[in-house]
Amino acid sequence: MKKTNLLRLLFLAFVMSFAVSCEKHQCKCEHDDWQSQLPEGTFCYSDLGRTNEMLNYPEIVEMLRNYDTTRIAPLEKALGYPDSRINTYNYQNFKNYLGHIESLSKKAKIEITGISFISAAKPDYNGTGKSYQDLIYIPTTTIDGKQVAFDPVQSTKKGKLVTFKEALAANGYNWIYNSKEEFEEGKRVDYNYSIKVLKENKAGFMSLTPPGDDDSGAGNKGNLEPPYGKD
Repeated sequence: MKKTNLLRLLFLAFVMSFAVSCEKHQCKCEHDDWQSQLPEGTFCYSDLGRTNEMLNYPEIVEMLRNYDTTRIAPLEKALGYPDSRINTYNYQNFKNYLGHIESLSKKAKIEITGISFISAAKPDYNGTGKSYQDLIYIPTTTIDGKQVAFDPVQSTKKGKLVTFKEALAANGYNWIYNSKEEFEEGKRVDYNYSIKVLKENKAGFMSLTPPGDDDSGAGNKGNLEPPYGKD
């Protein structure tokens, strides 16, 4: 056997063993050209060094102080107790989530260009009877130069792009935050953004139905922490 063929076989064997290890242990790929030889559903990331998104401590302190002076008192007054300050997510679970939505988005032929973290409030958190601020995260794609949240699960099921706004509307909620125009037109003084949902029943008739329970491409399931000593 020629040396060149032997080297190719050895390289291929090494790549496949690395791929299996990477799939099991979520490790990093050091060379981009290996990506094409990895099994479908395996996603690897390289360390590109310090990124532009990383903060310095003067920026962090300024942001924390601004929150302290503009958010804590109004929220405590409105709620009657301190709201959550920290959202913690399991690191491995978050990587698994990213791998799954990346795989689904690839099947739906939608490029993920961002991820949105959306403020929400979880009612009766852990049986405390209190509602704490929480975060929902969902991928975005670029449409007409804007980051638009979309649902990779529903997009894959339907074989087309399904925006987060469309998925929410199908489940009885009007999302008004895609643009300034949508927000100004849709804002309500009673903050009630529920909408009626018409769906076709088995007999072929359209009828009002309660919000659906379809799987979504959004994530959460973290731990909330209100300020210690005050709750």
